[in-house]
Amino acid sequence: MKRMSILYRTILCLMMLAFIASAAFAEGGTDTATKGIEISFTYQRASTLASNQMAVWVEDADGAMVKTLLVTNFTAGRRGYRNREMSLPAWVAAAEPESMSDQEIDAVSSATPGQGRLAYLWDFTDSLGQSVPEGIYTIHVECTFFWESDVVYTAAIDTANLVDEIVVEMERTAPDTHDNENMITDVRIAVIAQ
Repeated sequence: MKRMSILYRTILCLMMLAFIASAAFAEGGTDTATKGIEISFTYQRASTLASNQMAVWVEDADGAMVKTLLVTNFTAGRRGYRNREMSLPAWVAAAEPESMSDQEIDAVSSATPGQGRLAYLWDFTDSLGQSVPEGIYTIHVECTFFWESDVVYTAAIDTANLVDEIVVEMERTAPDTHDNENMITDVRIAVIAQ
């Protein structure tokens, strides 16, 4: 009987230790480390020519290209910027696609996405997949609505001091042109925790 009592106490102690260890592990597992920055917006496909061109990219504090997260195939992959200079002019100026190889262009360009809510994640890496140093970076979202009518949304972030509310600013190249102006709306940039 004494042996059974000692066995039960031992089992009970082991179960309690396992419970405490699992609780400590779970507490450590809820780390709020940052996974990246999510850039999201609502996209409504336009039915006109010279539209539906989009790019999302990151620049460093000096304005140098860090990484392209999205650029539509017409502008980049098919090198449409050569024939239609007004197609994503801010991305073209930042990315300098003429200096990029076909493989580099293929790696960042994609077909025009389906309409709806779109989201892209920047995981604090550059175009080679290397982690970037902490510092100030600017997120850009550009959309060519119709011929020369273009909009660029920007937000500056400090990866060493991330905040919950990231202010997004908007600049239009042709504010009086209203064709397809609602192609991209509700641009949000948010910190994503693990």
